[in-house]
Amino acid sequence: MLDQMMKMLEGQQINSYRLNKFIGAGGFGGVFHASEIVRNTSVQEVAIKVIPESSDDKLIELQNARKLEHSNLIKAYSVGEFRFLNTEMLYLVMELAQGSLENHIQKGGLSSGEIKNITAQVAQGLNYLHGQNKVHRDLKPGNILRVNQQYKLADFGLIRTLNNKSHTQTVHNSGTIIYMPPEAFKGDISSAWDLWSLGIMLIEMTTKQLPYKFNNDINQLMAKVMNCELQIPSLPKEFKPIIEGCLQKDRKQRWTAQQVLNALQPVQQAQAAVRMPVSPIPPIASPTPFTENLADGIRLEMVSLPAGKFLMGSSESDSEKPPHQVKVNSFAIGKYPITQAQYQAVMGTNPSHFKNNPQNPVEQVSWNDAKAFCQKLSRITGKTYRLPTEAEWEYACRAGTTTRYYFGDNDNQLGDYAWGRENSNNKTHPVGQKKPNGWGLYDMSGNVWEWCEDDWHDSYAGAPDDGTAWLDNDNRSQSQKCLRGGSWYYNPVNRRSANRCRLYPVGRSDFNVGFRVACVSPGL
Repeated sequence: MLDQMMKMLEGQQINSYRLNKFIGAGGFGGVFHASEIVRNTSVQEVAIKVIPESSDDKLIELQNARKLEHSNLIKAYSVGEFRFLNTEMLYLVMELAQGSLENHIQKGGLSSGEIKNITAQVAQGLNYLHGQNKVHRDLKPGNILRVNQQYKLADFGLIRTLNNKSHTQTVHNSGTIIYMPPEAFKGDISSAWDLWSLGIMLIEMTTKQLPYKFNNDINQLMAKVMNCELQIPSLPKEFKPIIEGCLQKDRKQRWTAQQVLNALQPVQQAQAAVRMPVSPIPPIASPTPFTENLADGIRLEMVSLPAGKFLMGSSESDSEKPPHQVKVNSFAIGKYPITQAQYQAVMGTNPSHFKNNPQNPVEQVSWNDAKAFCQKLSRITGKTYRLPTEAEWEYACRAGTTTRYYFGDNDNQLGDYAWGRENSNNKTHPVGQKKPNGWGLYDMSGNVWEWCEDDWHDSYAGAPDDGTAWLDNDNRSQSQKCLRGGSWYYNPVNRRSANRCRLYPVGRSDFNVGFRVACVSPGL
């Protein structure tokens, strides 16, 4: 019945969109290939999900889906409403994908490298989603879509915010039930649900098999899922720990998306010709925010990050070599670079050149100026504020990613996330206007360079692996200091997650140097 109604919509115009072709039904509606029409001309090809109802709850769901922004989540552009056959309907306009993981698996021949890359991208999307306190609940190959060379989570019809009351009978086909965890039928909803689904998908990708035998009997399949009666084939050694971590029957023992990413990091090390053993990965918490109230009603937003391990550096520049694994303790870091308003509230002055907006990042600040700000902020708040170490900064910037940028490897997407030479109009811009990274941190790339605690070293040979600042024992006051993130003046290569720069601590350099703060003891 749903398919028939959707087929009738082919060729219909809804507001500024023409529904060209019905792609298929799924979740709670139908998906169309569509065109955005302006003056009878197609200006953009999109995907549109049509929902044959118009309830307030469903509208809220779509609006929430639109607010989700991450490079590994299908981008939602807009939400609308229209009427067809005396039925009020809603629609969600999304970016158009070229295929799905399901298509890729059916074609066969996924290499080990492809599986690792796809798994990392799915885990990055989940890490962001879970950091937003949301669960997907319908993760399967058909809902992992390919846009250019990136894989993205799609079909957010079943997403629920944790702690909200939610029904459990959300799926009705065997293809979805296969990916559901045992606790799904008891109504237990947590981020662990999605990790179980990822584990099942990994079995499918690596062995071309599914871990249940059920002779097309849905009731038999449901019983096997509910009782955790897995029949796992022989697994490739490199994926076995991840699959076993995702498929723990006790959801509290199941791996997190970040742990999956951490386990995949040795893969990147191998690619960089760095070989290290995989260490046990302890459970970690999701990032949590807190706020400091400064003078004159100005607020400072901070994000507490969990402890973890990551691969620091890259093979692209001598100063970024050798890539090395670093363990970072938990700490908090500014959600944004320090703004002119915040600097004025704490220090009573504003040294910036670009003073058109108090929400622009403060610039023309030396390392010594930034240190003085941290000291005064510590006195105001009673907490220990300082500059982030280089390791903390890169850990926060990457947010679990191993790509050139925290959104992927494609320079063409940089404009969505960063102000730089190609789009800044040669000036700074208010913080938070571009998309955040997976941990909800803004402007980690571009806008202004950001001071770090460390002394400059020409490479990472001999660098600490515990996340602490790398400081010379002698002549510290004269040592050049590290800067991270690039600025409005610099090219894409200078805004990579691993990129480094240096400046003397008294330097203020051309209106493009600022900073963000770290907190040692946020008291949470």
